[in-house]
Amino acid sequence: MKKIYASVILSLFVCYAVGQTAKDLPVKLRVGTYNVGHFNQGMKGGLELKGRNASEEFKKNNARMEMLNWRKWISEQSLDIFILNEWNQYFDTDSIFMAEKELLQPFYNHIYWGDEHTWIFNGIATNFTLTNIRQKYWAGEYYALIADLNLGKKTITIISTHLPWQKEWHAKAVDSLIAEMKKYKYLICMGDMNATDAEQLRFGEEGFNIANGGNQGWFPTGRSSLQLRGLSDSPDRHLDNIITSSNIKIMNISAPFTRLNDFDHLPVLADVIITD
Repeated sequence: MKKIYASVILSLFVCYAVGQTAKDLPVKLRVGTYNVGHFNQGMKGGLELKGRNASEEFKKNNARMEMLNWRKWISEQSLDIFILNEWNQYFDTDSIFMAEKELLQPFYNHIYWGDEHTWIFNGIATNFTLTNIRQKYWAGEYYALIADLNLGKKTITIISTHLPWQKEWHAKAVDSLIAEMKKYKYLICMGDMNATDAEQLRFGEEGFNIANGGNQGWFPTGRSSLQLRGLSDSPDRHLDNIITSSNIKIMNISAPFTRLNDFDHLPVLADVIITD
């Protein structure tokens, strides 16, 4: 009798679990975008120990401690989809620690990379399997890494992008990104837009939902000039954003200090709700 009772309970549990699969909407995902600045405040080459005549062993131990701080932060965010800009293959300038292995592989089964350039290197880390991986270049080294997330019969397009700041390239890249995003019914686009406030608002005017400049207001992520002037915010310092199609809601937005790379960029984190 006990075996029969246990079997019935197990069957009910399985039925409940099957009934809560991702093909049902709405679905909530925790997402985030972070320009990690090559782990070196925007300078290429990985974490560098500056201004100190240190031994190799000291530098290695210092890099290990900093790396553990990054790993702890990534774990604490518990992101379903983590967008990365300005990644670096190695965490440190001495090329001792492989950044993907140390920081992402403990938490993510699927890690997708675009082309690696000196300054521009975009990625997507997730525990979902993504398909149809492709790239679209804007100008120079700047590009978008694009992939599809299939949830039941719905296809959600995920974009990890970095737009150029250079005047001769920027406006055209913004237009190109908008044209690309309009191709998809379900869209989550994240990254460093290098955009003015007016341009961030334009994404909203074009029919998309936006985290930075949207219903919760502004979140400064370009920290360098603010810190140098002793300010907490100022116009056109809201460089990074999460943009979704109108059928995906954005809630619970933050651009927190990390104590990791705060002089360069802050991340943008949010809950997104995929609706019918």
